[in-house]
Amino acid sequence: MKIKLQVFTPKGKVFEREGDLVNFRTVEGAMGVLPRRAPIITHLAVSEVEVVDGEDREKLGVSGGFLYCDGERVVVLTSKVSER
Repeated sequence: MKIKLQVFTPKGKVFEREGDLVNFRTVEGAMGVLPRRAPIITHLAVSEVEVVDGEDREKLGVSGGFLYCDGERVVVLTSKVSER
């Protein structure tokens, strides 16, 4: 089973990808989520969000925002994204 990462800015959806793991940094520290994780809502720090799919890793810079995970998907709401 994979977990889907979706990233939204005020302009709409800017990124979508499935992976085995999503890593990110909250204002309280680093976290990672796997499929079937318990629901979470958290405040993101200005940092990177990384989706890992096997050996492949893709990073996006985010300007803070919020993250919601329901165990099947991770939704990031941010004002600005930059690919790393």
